[in-house]
Amino acid sequence: MSKVFLWIGAVALAVFVLKSQFLNSKTWQPFMDGCMASGGASEAQCSCLTDYVHKHFSDREVGMIMRQQTGDGAFASKVEEVVRGGTRQCVAES
Repeated sequence: MSKVFLWIGAVALAVFVLKSQFLNSKTWQPFMDGCMASGGASEAQCSCLTDYVHKHFSDREVGMIMRQQTGDGAFASKVEEVVRGGTRQCVAES
């Protein structure tokens, strides 16, 4: 019986480590801070927009957006479209 509890503990620890190291966004808070610094939106609107953008882009892509490295191609168009759509949705919700 003690082996079962040991396995459960080991699996729980592994899940915790994986979740805390690999599933948390490293760009969520910086994006949120940048939104709040713009001064044109409430905290709820910035949180909504941050969630919306992170649903559509990976952490790497969000990092590129924050560094303004979108280029002039399809990625830049997608960024503009997603941010515009997210802004409309988040303003409507608040």
